[in-house]
Amino acid sequence: MSEKIRGALFNSLGDISGLTVLDAFAGTGAVGIEALSRGAEHVNAVEINADSFETLKENRDLITDEERMEVHRANVGSWLKNQLEYFDIVIADPPYDAIGMKALETCAAYTVPGGLLIASLPQAEHIQFDGFKIVDEKRYGNAKLVFYKKKLQTKQ
Repeated sequence: MSEKIRGALFNSLGDISGLTVLDAFAGTGAVGIEALSRGAEHVNAVEINADSFETLKENRDLITDEERMEVHRANVGSWLKNQLEYFDIVIADPPYDAIGMKALETCAAYTVPGGLLIASLPQAEHIQFDGFKIVDEKRYGNAKLVFYKKKLQTKQ
């Protein structure tokens, strides 16, 4: 995610103080680190690529510690299936040449009711998730950010 898009993302989110964030497809960790700088209580950053993961760990260690930002080298979909935690904000920036719908659907499943899933996608990609409403979409060159809000569950 470019610096311009990352800035626009966090300007759109506003105050995220006290919220938990999942930085899926974390790359070097810039999104998760920005979330911490904007007040997030805790970030989990998941990256599968070995080189990117090493840079992610180094960047985290320059800024904070494991208590505020946990980093995991794993496939995000598989990693999530072993978690008990759900996240207030899930930010997914998958590789545009290999957008894994199963991983994105798993990310959606681990968003708290009323929480946000934000996906960075190519302009031509149109994705809808069950139980989510698109609340905003911002376009930047050949990329876009889609903001999905998880519906609150109704009582029966």
